[in-house]
Amino acid sequence: MAKYHGRSGSLFLASANGGAAVSVVNLTRFSLSQETDTADVTALGDTARSFVLGVKNSTATFSGFFADDADVPFDAFDQNQSGGTVPAYLYPGGSTVARYWHGAVWPTAVSIEDGVGGAVTISGTLQFNGACTRVG
Repeated sequence: MAKYHGRSGSLFLASANGGAAVSVVNLTRFSLSQETDTADVTALGDTARSFVLGVKNSTATFSGFFADDADVPFDAFDQNQSGGTVPAYLYPGGSTVARYWHGAVWPTAVSIEDGVGGAVTISGTLQFNGACTRVG
């Protein structure tokens, strides 16, 4: 079984609905979180709680360094404000590895941080709208 070093990971994001996803440059980190809702169905007289599964939810976050070519996350966020989702692809082993996650996302947050003592950084959050599909 192959293992991967994080240096090869990449996040691809489109800057417009229906547009081609391109690599978000200068990232240092991304994460994918998936969870399933549960509903409590414990009835009077039960001696232990019971639950039923609800629906899945997936979100991704990213961070890295700002550069002149770091427009994609900000353009995708602007697209979100007009009501459209954009495609996203998360490649933890690099884009040449056939194992990745993808789906339509709403970029719900994007930020830039500047300070006297360090590099200018960017970060953001992506909310999957519908399924986040694992390939490979």
